[in-house]
Amino acid sequence: MQYAAYKGLALLVLMLFLFTGCAPMVAGTAGVSGYKAATDERSIGKLIDDSVIAGKIKTKLIGDEFVKARHIDVDVLKGVVYLIGVTESVSQKRMAADIARGVEGVRRVENQLVVGKTSVGQMVDDSVLTSRIKAELIKAENVRSGNVDVDTVNNVVTLTGIVSSMDEKSRILNIVRRVAGNKTIVDNLQVTP
Repeated sequence: MQYAAYKGLALLVLMLFLFTGCAPMVAGTAGVSGYKAATDERSIGKLIDDSVIAGKIKTKLIGDEFVKARHIDVDVLKGVVYLIGVTESVSQKRMAADIARGVEGVRRVENQLVVGKTSVGQMVDDSVLTSRIKAELIKAENVRSGNVDVDTVNNVVTLTGIVSSMDEKSRILNIVRRVAGNKTIVDNLQVTP
């Protein structure tokens, strides 16, 4: 009986934060902000599980003195962790993946971190490109843009999210190719009818 009450309360609190735009603060990760409970193909339970996993990973990355977590985005879909961003060394890249693997509920880690540095100018260019892509996805018909997280790091555009059909995925990829031009695109989109 108490479990059901706590579960209902947790669901209510989550919905309040999601619908008021505070999800990133609660989950502790920027990647969660791209997903909306109202249109996400995952169940509320899976959405919460993924958010908790992402928050735990980000917290552990921030707490690690060796891994510089400020340039690492953590996205989680159905227990699969996507690490996106830049590390200063191969050792930091490996350590970030090891930290993610150590979190309960993680099924697999896709380590898409690149080793290198990012200049302020490059970060601005990446941010502008990400904004342009997001704006085009919002304008597009038959695309649930809230289900797609767009990250751009050193001219590499990474798409992570859940879409309802191959047609929607194709529309999204065509839009991103048109806007991004000759930039590399990493497709982490999952189709879940």
